[in-house]
This record gives sequence, C-alpha cells and structure tokens, in this order.
Amino acid sequence: MKTLNLTLLLIFTLLLFTSCKKDKVEPSLPAATMEGKNTFGAMVNGEVWVPKGRPSTFQTNLGVVYDPNYSGGSFDIRAYSKISDDHVFYEYFYIYMTQVDHVGVYDLGNPDIGTVTFSSENCEYQREDNVQGTLEIAKLDMQNGVIAGKFEFTLAKPGCDTIRVTEGRFDKKLF
Repeated sequence: MKTLNLTLLLIFTLLLFTSCKKDKVEPSLPAATMEGKNTFGAMVNGEVWVPKGRPSTFQTNLGVVYDPNYSGGSFDIRAYSKISDDHVFYEYFYIYMTQVDHVGVYDLGNPDIGTVTFSSENCEYQREDNVQGTLEIAKLDMQNGVIAGKFEFTLAKPGCDTIRVTEGRFDKKLF
C-alpha cells in the first residue's frame, strides 16, 4: 500500500512539474480593414499599442467621431490603453483634424487644422510640441457610417523621449 501511495505521489509530482504553462499572448496589430470593425492600433517606438483597459465608466477604450458639418469636416480619435493590470495610469492618443472632407492624406504637422496628443507615464506631447506626420483617410463612407485609414507621426519634446508612431490604423463604425 505504501508503495502504491509513493508511486501515485511521484506521478502526481512529475505531472505537476511537467504540465504545460500558458504562454502569455502578445498583442498584435489589428488588420488594416475598411469595414467598420471598430479597431485601432499602431507601433509606438517599435512596440504594439492597442486600446485596452477602461479609463472610466464614462469613456470607452476607443472613440472616433466624424462631423462633416463642423469646420469643413472634423475628425477626432481618442484611444486609451492601461499600461498594466496593477497600474492605474493610462497612455492615450488624441488625433484631431479639421477640414477633413474627402479620402486623402492630411498633414498632422499643420497646427491650423490639426493636433496630436500622446501621453505616456513620463511625458505628455501636445499641439505645441514638434509634430511631423500624416493622417490618411482611406475610406469615408457616410452612407454606411464607416471611416478608416492610417497614420504615422513623430513627436519630439525637450526633456522627453522622441515618440515614433508607425503602422497606425483605424477602422470605425460611426453610428
């Protein structure tokens, strides 16, 4: 009987130490679609950045608003991402442009029609900081309520790391 118990204990111990561990799922960029799939993502300094977590009960992780009647067509993206489960700070993107009235490429560096804000734990980059980049509206379908496109930009601010955003994409149902 002792031999059986010892054998079972040995087998259980071996199974415990050789069992598979769940691999941590690394985030990936969403596909660059134009179907109103409510997606957003970008590479920020070479790391995948996607909305996750929830900054408050009154805001979602991703908000996209397009108003064709305000200031020649206004476009606003707000995306939030919680840094970690045990951390209360959220990084966020704001991209705002006016005079967006057609499919095409827009200059994010023109402070008269747009701005980019990016906030990290260490720095907040705003309109007055050096912004270079573009916003491409690839689909603007008011009949079906879909806006989709791409963006990339670089933000530089004295005393802060330079932020390089590449492969940015969004695909949002407007209503």
